[in-house]
Amino acid sequence: MPDASHVGRTYRAPGMVVEPDRVRDFSRAIAGDDAVAEPDAVPPTYAAVYCLFPTLGRLFGDAEVGLDLAGLIHGEQRFTFHAPVRPGDVVDASARIASVEPKRGMTFVRIDLEAAHQDGRPVCSGQALLITRGA
Repeated sequence: MPDASHVGRTYRAPGMVVEPDRVRDFSRAIAGDDAVAEPDAVPPTYAAVYCLFPTLGRLFGDAEVGLDLAGLIHGEQRFTFHAPVRPGDVVDASARIASVEPKRGMTFVRIDLEAAHQDGRPVCSGQALLITRGA
């Protein structure tokens, strides 16, 4: 179970390739029947693919933190974008446990997220809130 001793742990996912075929499929999936206006653009929501999923995957695999995935709720997610990402870019992502708070029989884990081009230019920053049963 996460606790305050885990605050500050950082999970890195370096070298995430923004794969053109996956971006194209993702863009089509979220556009539905609408034409994709910029076929070579990476939708902002794709940050979940190159930043959120790979870093949280490492967090979920951290046995010392012990997040119970069976009782996990993804309570919140937000991103602030600093530079565009293009198909073929390589992005380094990281997630840091910012806070762990027990409330009403649940544990609220706030995660700070960062992604940057490999030359260090920031791509996006954000936060996620994970809620799990048990305090």
